[in-house]
Amino acid sequence: MSGPMRTIGGKPVGASRLSSVKRLWAATGLGPLMRTGAAYVASVRFEFKSLTIIGAGVAALYVMALINPAEPHVRTGGASASFTAQNAVIFGPTPESLTSFIIEKAALGDDRGSHSVASLVDLYQNIDYRLDDIKLGATTVPRILVNKVPDDMVTVQSPTERKQLFIKLALPLILYSNERIAADREKLITIGDKLAHTSASAGEQEWLNNLAARYGLETPDLGALLQRVDVIPPSLALAQGAEESGWGTSRFVREGNAIFGQRTYDKGAGLVPARRDSDAVHEVKSFNGLMDSVASYMTNLNTHDAYVEFRRIRAGQRAAGNVDSHRLVGALNRYSERGEAYIKTIRAIIDKNDLRSYDGASFGTFVAGDSKI
Repeated sequence: MSGPMRTIGGKPVGASRLSSVKRLWAATGLGPLMRTGAAYVASVRFEFKSLTIIGAGVAALYVMALINPAEPHVRTGGASASFTAQNAVIFGPTPESLTSFIIEKAALGDDRGSHSVASLVDLYQNIDYRLDDIKLGATTVPRILVNKVPDDMVTVQSPTERKQLFIKLALPLILYSNERIAADREKLITIGDKLAHTSASAGEQEWLNNLAARYGLETPDLGALLQRVDVIPPSLALAQGAEESGWGTSRFVREGNAIFGQRTYDKGAGLVPARRDSDAVHEVKSFNGLMDSVASYMTNLNTHDAYVEFRRIRAGQRAAGNVDSHRLVGALNRYSERGEAYIKTIRAIIDKNDLRSYDGASFGTFVAGDSKI
């Protein structure tokens, strides 16, 4: 990408760069070496050549250089790309994969300071992360899991830019949580099919027992589990997250990583709302990171008694092959004290921002033999 310098949140945002990684890839042919874990690297696309013995030696030396703690920051458009393993994770099936390590070190630098809007936008530019392409199905979502919203998110004046940044940040987190749920659901269905003809193995029975416990059931009833172990439409999660966090600007998300405004009655486990009634004791639950917040939100919808109807409707939609967030919202009247007004707000957010276009979004995959990642 190229073009004139612009600013977001008062910070300069430069043209995208991953030149050092691109040169490494082109010069040494690291592609074959990085098959393991390359499946979900953040849609970084560039050509590679076949690996040679000499190339492998050069690659090893380069990796050793990357490990050096004295490595200087990577500057992108004048702003230090300060996202590190603490704040943004780019990884494949195994986080320690060589591919993810090189991409993360080269793109993110080694700065341990707080991150900014400019550095996050610069990172997204580096990997050509475009929401329009995602909505059209022209490309996949990069597997970038940001653990904290930028400290200066509130300074982004443009509503459009703030919304786009929030969606780019939240969508991978939502897809990742859904991916884990979907894996459990697939295994559950496989075991269920087996149980129709024979008994489960000891290991399978133990897995079923643990799954039931995680989803608030005393026994592993397959029908009940299938209603609970299911994904949340990205459009719904995005809309609720946007409403509850003010598109990533609320005090609860900035100080407590709380995207969805979940309440807790454990004193000290969250942040006290500024306008809480004098006789109220609830807090807004805090989390160690944004990923925990997303996972907790999905567990809440999939297990709490308040959302039995939500799960029943979703199961019917799943059987019909069309899970529709617009209708599902109607079963969330107990999510907020605002009731029907809250439902109307969430539906309006979904419609106005065309969020259902993200329901088909997915992470990218890498097939051995492909010439691009």
